[in-house]
Amino acid sequence: MGITDEKLHNYVNSSGFPLQIGLEHQINNSGGGHSWNVLYSEHSWKNRDTDNSGFIDLVLTDRHGTSVMVVECKRVQNTNWIFLLPDERQSSRRHARAWVSRFNSGRISHFDWTDVTADYPSPQSAFCVVPGQDNKSRPMLERVAAELVEATEALAKEEYNLFKDKPDYIRIYLNVIVTTTQLKLCTFSPESVSIDNGLISSAKFKTVPYLRFRKSLSTKSVEDLNLSEMTHYNLTQAKENTVFVVNSSHIIDFLNKFEIDDSIFDRFK
Repeated sequence: MGITDEKLHNYVNSSGFPLQIGLEHQINNSGGGHSWNVLYSEHSWKNRDTDNSGFIDLVLTDRHGTSVMVVECKRVQNTNWIFLLPDERQSSRRHARAWVSRFNSGRISHFDWTDVTADYPSPQSAFCVVPGQDNKSRPMLERVAAELVEATEALAKEEYNLFKDKPDYIRIYLNVIVTTTQLKLCTFSPESVSIDNGLISSAKFKTVPYLRFRKSLSTKSVEDLNLSEMTHYNLTQAKENTVFVVNSSHIIDFLNKFEIDDSIFDRFK
C-alpha cells in the first residue's frame, strides 16, 4: 500500500519550502506598495576562506538595484522567540550593520561591513530566548544568523565583478530572517535581576512585527577584520552584525517602510 496523499501533504508542509515559495509569490505580486522584488531564489553560495557553502532562500533588490536583502526563511511552530531588552535606549534604533560595496570608475572606496542608517526604527536586542531549546547546544538563532551573515558576505564578493567597473555605484547588502513565529519583546530593568538566583523580578512583554538582532556574529580572526574604525568600535563591536528578524505576516509592511538613508552615498566616494 502506497503513502496516502494526506501523508505526502504533511511531508511537504513539514518542510520550509512552502513558506519560501509563498513569500516569493507575495513579494513579487503585492502591487506597487513597495519597491522590492525577488532577484534570486535558492541561490548557492560558497565561502572560499572557510569552505562553508549553502543556499540563500531569497535575495531581494530594490528598484534601483542598490539595496539588497539576503533572506533566510524559518518556519517555526508552537513557540515564540523572546528578545530581551534590558536597555530602553535600544527600544527604537535606526542604525544597522550592513555590507557596503562602493565602486567608482574601477576604484573601490569601500568593500566591507559598516554601520548604515536604516529606517523604519525598530527595537534592537542581543539576546533571544527560544522555549524548549537545549541550553547546552549553540543557540539556534545565533547559528542561523551567523550562517546568514557568511552567506551575505559570500554573495557580495561573488557580485564584485558585476559592478566594479561602473562609474559610480553602491550596493548595500542586509541580513534578514523571516519567520512564522511570534516575536516577543521582554523589557525589564537590570536592577530587577537578582544576582542571588539570576531571576528577573518583573518584566513587560509585547509582540512586535520586526526588530534588529545585533550581536558578535562574525567568525573572522582579528587579522581579517577591517579595524579602520577602531577609534569608534572596540573589538567586540568590530565583529558585530545586524540581522533583521521579521514576522512573516508583516513582511510587506517591513518592505514598505524600509529605507536606507541617502547619507551613505556621501560617506564613501
